[in-house]
Amino acid sequence: ILASEVVLSLLEDDPNGISKNLKGLTLVNAATCFDRSKLALEGPGIAKVPLLLYPLALIRLLPLFTDEYSLPQLLLILQSKALPSVIDSEEREAYMGRIAFSLPQKLKFMPQETLAWRLTEWLEVGCSLMDSTKLDRFQKFPNLPVLIVAGEKDKTLPSIAEAERLCSILPNSVIHVVEGAGHASTCGSRVDLTALMRDCFPELLQPKNSGRPSLDWMMRLRGANANNDTTSKKEEENNSDRRRTAMKPAAAKGENVYFGLEPRYNGKEEGLSPLLYWSKKLYKRWKPSNN
Repeated sequence: ILASEVVLSLLEDDPNGISKNLKGLTLVNAATCFDRSKLALEGPGIAKVPLLLYPLALIRLLPLFTDEYSLPQLLLILQSKALPSVIDSEEREAYMGRIAFSLPQKLKFMPQETLAWRLTEWLEVGCSLMDSTKLDRFQKFPNLPVLIVAGEKDKTLPSIAEAERLCSILPNSVIHVVEGAGHASTCGSRVDLTALMRDCFPELLQPKNSGRPSLDWMMRLRGANANNDTTSKKEEENNSDRRRTAMKPAAAKGENVYFGLEPRYNGKEEGLSPLLYWSKKLYKRWKPSNN
């Protein structure tokens, strides 16, 4: 809802429409259908139960957000039997581990008043504001590419029906249904969202000057041969990863719980030690430039 509102404001404020700051719009399980969702039916009652019963009542909402593959895939990852296809190096596994360790601090218990506010002021009001009349205004900008992603098993929102409705309104839109994914798993291991966005927005494939030194430049600075086989192979793999516009074939061929997963990148039977998640090799704290 918020993304659609922001993009529409940018488009209507810019006489040229799409600008250097706006190249497209991605909607994932669009909440513009909240008024027709199971969450709209079950959520408000939970927000009004007696305070002592609230924690138990909140648990009733969990089945709306999960799917049959969520827990089995998590267990495979925890047992080091498989990893999401995008976790294909020590650096990425360490990053995933740091995120996992931070979740208890990030995902704090939602107070009852916060749930009530999100259901009403955020979702209900937002959904009413982003109605068909406002969405129709996007038709004035047929060059705006829109990617609509929907979880096949989303029980929170009627995401597939809403994706079809939005696609009929937004002139330059495409739909991608994430196979077997519930609401919370739509951006999980069952989709390579980065590759999907590269496919929808080709401009993401164009090299940009990020200000960071290239791998080749760093190796030459150290007095190493830029054509070193190991370095060249690593650079080639990195470039290939940046150009990927679809899920890796091995992960895409997986069935049921294994869809989107691959064997460990290093072939080992144990995962990366948590002691290495913050090591100098795999972690560097970002510091803002003084310039």
